[in-house]
Amino acid sequence: MELIEVISFITIITIIFIIYSEYSVGQILFRPDSSGKLSMNLNSLLGFLMNPFYKRDLWNWQTLDINYAFVMIYSSIIFYVIL
Repeated sequence: MELIEVISFITIITIIFIIYSEYSVGQILFRPDSSGKLSMNLNSLLGFLMNPFYKRDLWNWQTLDINYAFVMIYSSIIFYVIL
């Protein structure tokens, strides 16, 4: 397995996760700013992606679909079993 395949896999899963989380939770990446315009908020997105690594809020059955760490671990297991 080449490094480029692993990096591509992580990138694709991350993009799909961001799109799903934005649809499911809402206003994680795209938030209204102080003037009311919709703007990109990368700080909020990175905080949401890193939240499971230092808090327990997203480690229950109802929120595993928006838990980045769980999604990456689960996807990696599937990836390595298939390949």
